[in-house]
Amino acid sequence: MVNAGWARADGSCSGPAPPTSECTLSSQQLASGIVCHAWNGNQSACAICPNNHEIHMYSVSGNTWTKGDILSEHTQLVADLDWGPRTGQLLSASHDRNAFVWKNSGDVWEPVLVVLRLKCAALCARWSPSEEKFAIGSGAKTVCVCYYEPENNWWVSKHIRKKHNSSVVSVAWHPNNLFLATTSSDMRCRVFSAFLKGVDSDSSPLEGVDKFGDEILDLDLASGWAHSVSFSPSGSQLAYVSHDSSLHYVRGLSATAAGMKSGSPTTLRFSEVPYCCIAWLSETSFVAAGYECSPVVFEADASGNYVPIKLLKAKEAGSGAAAGNKSSQFSSAFDKFRAQAERGMQEMSLSDNRDPIGPHKNIITMVRVCGPGKISTSGLDGQVVVWNL
Repeated sequence: MVNAGWARADGSCSGPAPPTSECTLSSQQLASGIVCHAWNGNQSACAICPNNHEIHMYSVSGNTWTKGDILSEHTQLVADLDWGPRTGQLLSASHDRNAFVWKNSGDVWEPVLVVLRLKCAALCARWSPSEEKFAIGSGAKTVCVCYYEPENNWWVSKHIRKKHNSSVVSVAWHPNNLFLATTSSDMRCRVFSAFLKGVDSDSSPLEGVDKFGDEILDLDLASGWAHSVSFSPSGSQLAYVSHDSSLHYVRGLSATAAGMKSGSPTTLRFSEVPYCCIAWLSETSFVAAGYECSPVVFEADASGNYVPIKLLKAKEAGSGAAAGNKSSQFSSAFDKFRAQAERGMQEMSLSDNRDPIGPHKNIITMVRVCGPGKISTSGLDGQVVVWNL
C-alpha cells in the first residue's frame, strides 16, 4: 500500500510516492489491537491499551518486554495515554468520561481522581511541558485543562467551550506551556490560550490575549475530519493531518498571540489513504502514519517546504523482525477472527497488490518519538514497533 503521489494544494509542486527505506526495528505482538501507547522518561517502560478498558504495563530492556501490572480503574475504552517524563505520572483518558493520573508508590500504581465534569467521552490527553497541568479533549466539543489541588488531592479542570462544533480528537501543547492546539471532527485546527493564573509562573496574561480559552488561531484547511496535531520542538511550526488524505503545516510561528497569526500555511494532498497521527522528529522533519500501515518521513527541502522522502519498512531477511513474521502468522490470523467474533471488528480488506510493506498489518493508531533517532508505532494489529531511523 503505497501512495501514488502527492501535490501541494496551490498547485505549485507535486511529486511521486516516496521511495521505501529499510530500517532496523523491534516488533512486539502484545494484543489483538492497540489503541494507544506511552513511554516513561527513559523508555524503560511502556503502557498500552489493548482496545478495552485496561492499561497494560510493560518493562522494556532492549528487545525484551516483560508484562507487569494491569490497571483497570476505567470502565470503558481507554482512548489515550500520556506519561510525564519528569514526574513519572501516567495520564489516562477514557470513553467512560473519566481521566486518572496514576502515581507509582512502592511498585503499586495508585489513581488520582480528575474532576472533568464531561457529558461525553474523553478522547485525547496530553501533559503540558511543565507537567503542572494537562489537557483532555472530548466528544462534548470541550477541552478540559486540568491542574492539581493538593488540599483535596485531586485534579480539577477549567473548560474551553468556545468554537468547537464537534468532538475534539487531538490536543498538543506549545513549548511555551501557554498555547494549546486542538483538532476536531469539524475539520478545523485551532490554537487557544491555556494560561492559568496561579498555576503558570508568568503572573500576567499573554500579550493580545484577554483570558484563558481565547482563540488565537483558526485553521480551516481540511475537507475532512482533522486528526492528530503536533508542534515542532521550538514551537515555530505546527502540523496536522486530516481524513481527506491531506497534511497541513504552518511555518513562521512565534510564542506570542500575534506571532501565532503570522504563520504561512501549506497543504499537501495525497492520492490514496489518509494519515491519522503525526509527530515531529526535529525542526526540519516529521513523521506521519495511519491507514498506509507504514510511517512516512517528511523533510524540508531547500526552500523550507516539506516533502515525503521515505516510506519506512522492515529490513529484509536477516533482521530479527523479518525473521519473526512467519512465526506470528498463525497468531495474527487467530487474533483477527477472535476480534471479529468479539467486537464485530472488520479489518481492512487488502488485495494481493496492496499488501502492507512494513511489519504493521492494520491501521497505525499512534506514533511517538521514543529517543534520539527512534520512533514507536502502535496499531490495530496489536503490535508496538520501535523503528531505528
